[in-house]
Formats: sequence, C-alpha cells, structure tokens
Amino acid sequence: MRKCAFLPLRHVFAVVLICSLFLLTSCGKQNDSPRIYLDNDFYWALTGANSAPEDAEKLKFEHLDNMGYKNLMDLVGIDGKYVWLKAEFELIPELKNDDLSMVIPYLHYADVLYLNGKYIDDYGVMGETPDDPLNQEAGYVAHLFDFPEFYLNQEGKNTILIKVQCLGHATITDGVFIGLRQDGWRTSDIMTFWRSRFYMFFEGMLILCASFFLMLYFLYKPLASLRRFAFLNILTAIFFSIFFITDLPWAGFHGGVPFIWYVKTAKSTCFFAIEFVFSMFICSFIEKKMKSYEVAIQYLSFLICVVCSILAPSYLWLVKKTLILIPISSIGFVYSIVCAVIAARKAEPKIQEKAKVVLYAVSFLLIIMGIDVIIKGAFRNMMSGRLDYLNQGLEEEIKSQTKRLLNAKESLEHDREMSLKDMRMAAIVQNKFFHAPETALKNWDFAVRYEPLSLVSGDLFNFYHDGENLNGVSLFDASGHGVAASLVTMLAENIIQQTYNEALGSEESVAAILKRINYRFIEAKGEIENYLTGILLSTKENDDGSCTVTMTNAGHPYPLFYSVDEGVVEEMLPTADMPYTGPVGLSGFGVDYSDMSFTMKKGDILFLYTDGITEMPNKEKLDFGIDPIKQIIEKNKDCSAEEIAKRLMERLADYIKDTPRTDDVSVIILKRM
Repeated sequence: MRKCAFLPLRHVFAVVLICSLFLLTSCGKQNDSPRIYLDNDFYWALTGANSAPEDAEKLKFEHLDNMGYKNLMDLVGIDGKYVWLKAEFELIPELKNDDLSMVIPYLHYADVLYLNGKYIDDYGVMGETPDDPLNQEAGYVAHLFDFPEFYLNQEGKNTILIKVQCLGHATITDGVFIGLRQDGWRTSDIMTFWRSRFYMFFEGMLILCASFFLMLYFLYKPLASLRRFAFLNILTAIFFSIFFITDLPWAGFHGGVPFIWYVKTAKSTCFFAIEFVFSMFICSFIEKKMKSYEVAIQYLSFLICVVCSILAPSYLWLVKKTLILIPISSIGFVYSIVCAVIAARKAEPKIQEKAKVVLYAVSFLLIIMGIDVIIKGAFRNMMSGRLDYLNQGLEEEIKSQTKRLLNAKESLEHDREMSLKDMRMAAIVQNKFFHAPETALKNWDFAVRYEPLSLVSGDLFNFYHDGENLNGVSLFDASGHGVAASLVTMLAENIIQQTYNEALGSEESVAAILKRINYRFIEAKGEIENYLTGILLSTKENDDGSCTVTMTNAGHPYPLFYSVDEGVVEEMLPTADMPYTGPVGLSGFGVDYSDMSFTMKKGDILFLYTDGITEMPNKEKLDFGIDPIKQIIEKNKDCSAEEIAKRLMERLADYIKDTPRTDDVSVIILKRM
C-alpha cells in the first residue's frame, strides 16, 4: 500500500517539474530584423542627483565591462548613487530614414534616457536623494524607448545618455539593441510578458486555489491546514503583484498606495508572512502538536520582521537590513522542515506520507531557488573568472597588434605628410593660375570668391584683359574633386587661355572659340575621363558707355543678370532655337555651342557661379538654391561687387552652419560702372 501511494506522488512531482520547465521555456524563429546591438558600447561615470545631459559632457567615462545582473551595484554599491551610462552608434543603411526603438531587457532601479540631448522617456521615479519617499523602481518590464526619425542623425554619431539611480541591486543586462519600431515593440512586449505580466496568470490560479480551500474550510471541515493553505495562496498572490506593479492602477506613481508602502506590505511583510504561514501550515499538515514556547518563537520571529519592515524609514533601509531580517524570519520555517524530516522517518505511516509530500514540495522550491542562485551568482562569477582569463590573453594580443598598428601608423603618417606636401605645392601652383586681376578694370567693378573644398579645387576661372581693358571672362568646373580634378583644371586652363588669346582681334565668335577648346581638350586629355562645364564670354565697349557681352554656355548653371531697367534678377536661359550645348571634353558626342549677346549698362550686374554654391545642403538636406542669391543681389544692387559677395557668403555660412561642405565654391560678380 505504501508503495502504491508513493509512486503516484513521484509521478505527479515529475509531471509538475516537466510542465514548469516547458511553461517557462519559449521557442521562436531567429530574429532577422536589422538591429544595432550596444552591449559592448556602454560607458559609465558617477554623477549627482540633479545632473543634466550637458553636465555629462564634462565627465570622464569608463568602459562598462560587464553587462549582467548587479553589474552597476558592483561598481557603485547599493546606496542609491547616480550614474550616467553613455553609448554612441551610427545608423546602418537598413535603419536610416525611419522611426526606431531601443530595447533594454532589464534596467534597475530608476532611469531616464536622452538621445542627442533630447529627452525620450523614463522608467520608475528618481528622487532627489536615496531616502526620498518618492523613489520608485522601474519594475521588471523591458524598457522601450522610441526614437523619432527627426531626432536621429542619419549620418555620423548618435549619443545615448541614460541617468540611472543605483539603489539596491542596480543592473543593466545585455541584449540592448536599436531596431525598427515594430521590432522593438514586439520584442519589448514579449520580454515584458514573460518577466512581468506572466505572473498575472499565477495570480488568478492562486486566488482561485485560495477560494477553493476557504470553501472547504467553511463548508466541509474546519481544519487549520485548510485555512492556512488558503491564506498562503492569498499572501503569495499579493507578493507576486510586485512583479507587475507598473500596471497596477492603485499603486506607485499611478496614485493610491505610495510605492514605499507597497514595498513594505506587498513585498516585505507578505514575504515574511508567507514564511510564517507556510511553516504553520506544514506543522498542522503533518499534525505536529506545537508547544507554547515553539508557537511563541514562530510568532516572535514573524512579528520582529513585520514591525521592522513597516517602520522602515526608506527603501534603502530595507535593502540594507534584508540580509538580517530573512534569517530571523526563517527560524520558524527551518523548524517546520526539521519536524517534517523527523515525521517522514519516525511517525506513523499516514503522517509519513504527508511529511513526504511536504518535503517533495519544499525540495522542488529549493531546486528552483538554487537554479536562480546559480544563474545569478555562481554562473556570473564563473563567467567573470573566464573573462579575466580571456582578458589576460587578449591583453598580450592587443599589445602585439598595437605595436604593429603603431608601426603602420608611422608609415601612414609619413606618406600622409608627403601627400599633404604635394597637395600644398599643387595648391600654390593652382593659385598662380587662378586669381582675380590685381589692377582695376575700366568701367567694371568686380569681386571673386574662390573656395576649394580641400587644398586644391576642381573649379577654374580667368579674366582676359589688356591692362585696364577687359576682353573676356571664363568660369569652368571640372568633374570630380581632389588632386585629379585640380590637374585637369590646369591642363584645361592652359588650353582655354591659349585658344582665347589666339582669337583676340579676330571676328571669330565665342561659340566657335569654345568648340575649338572642346576639340583641343579632348585630344590633350587622352584617356582621362574628366570633363568640364563652363561659361566663356567676351566684352566689347560701345560708344554710349554701355558694353556688349557675348556669352556661350557649355552645360553650366545659367548666370544671373540684374538689369537696372527691369529692376529684377533673371536667369540667362537659352532660347528654343539654340542647339544642344553639352560639357567640354566628352568625346563621341556631337555637341555644338551658340552665342547669346546682351548689353550691360551702368548699374547692371552679371553673376557667374559654379553649382557648388546652389547645391550646398544644410542639415535638413535642403539645397541653398538660387532664390537667396537673387534676393541678395536685388537688395544690395546699389552696393559694390565686393559688398554683395561678402553678404552672399555670410548668408551661405548661416544657412549651412556646421553642415560639412560637399563641393568647391566659385563666384564671379561683374558690375557695370
């Protein structure tokens, strides 16, 4: 009979264990959404309670080597110090131009997050001091932070700052990532369910179980064990509610019961009450008749812990005194287990079976608690030791690699210095080729702005003049940037100047001159793929003081012309009957050029430019355009050419601010005097 009774109990225990492991294990397909993991990118620094993001910039950050349970507590203790956590990241192509989310699986105690200096969200309530009664932990939910697209730097670094109040077992776990918003929401919901809201299922089961045993107690048989088991379920249900306190509408910052009092009652007092009721239940279940002093010890250990919890001045006090209160509260529980062990060996058969049931249940509980300790403690220490071992090997490897990198760096620095020296020489030569006239020009006021993107430029210009008499002007833009484009400009300028000077005094049109330049440039550059866009113009003085300007365009941005008679600035657009005019230097294309003639009177302004100024973007990726140029010319039409150029460049600098430039800038302003 004893064997038959024992086997079902063992089978039931095995089934419960297997079902529990299955229930707490989830399987799913591997996530293939694009993500940026930040586990190795966090740095930390101590700060104060009132520290702001701008204060964090002045702190000295250290790398956060461990992402795991109690890692922040190991660094700063349990006394509620404040730290900044910092991480930087750059967006990968799959995550650009979209709203993103950041997920932190677990962060304790309370925190607030900023992205690029902008507040995003916070979890828990961070008081001004560790003893502040307003303090509230963030709970067990996964932390989800939404990053709007316009808060993110699509190019370059983004900075995350998290201010954490390290009260108690302060922790930030690994698995922190940034991904698409739907991926972040889905992952956060799954984590929050298993770590927090999953306990609501147990709440229902415990309350249902408590109701059932209370019904048995009142309607069937008033046994103390039934009543105590019902109370044990009710107390356990209240204790588990702390896992989803952030969802409770009557506790914490939602209103109603202050968080500190909820911790004192639901977390501390209920825990001690569970131990007390459980020990009393075990004694009544195995029909242990307790003596008066044994009952007194049970009640005394329980009351001491409850009174200390209720009178605790702060959450920090509870954290510090827990290691003392738990052993005191465990006196009765340990005593009841000892009684169960004795009963399982020496009592009559009926009591022995009951004692075995108790011992199996307690063994299962201790196994689960042991696994938790191993995962959070022993495994953590083992990994820490393993990491120390690996770090020693890595340090040696890093030293070796660092030495190699330093040698390579020295070689690269030498090569870089030689390249810069060559670039500076090329810039000096280029400046000798391209510069504004050093003498005044008769009847002309002019200004030039020539600003290369780097030391050398792909833009080229020239004034063709005989003393103070202006004959013509050229402005060209070579494709590409850097040294290759600058070499092309010097080759092109030699051809342009020689060809133009040969035609001076002849009746050859400007369009014909440009066509000959195109032929010579194609022949001279050979296999070089660079080409030119540009403007070539000639000037002819008239007896009435005006000037006839003849211009031809080789695929270049259209010049702007301000006419005193019209009072507006207009683009010099070609007419419908003009032939296609392509760039200079593209072999195999049948390009042709045409002349455009117009008269400039006193006060008229001609504005020549390369696309480096109109296509200059600001931080919103919007180009500068030609409208601001028109406005500046019209507003400053009575000013000198130099003053117009100055105000234009000031307007451009204010428009782009700190946005990196993307092209060379060249501007020529000709004002008729």
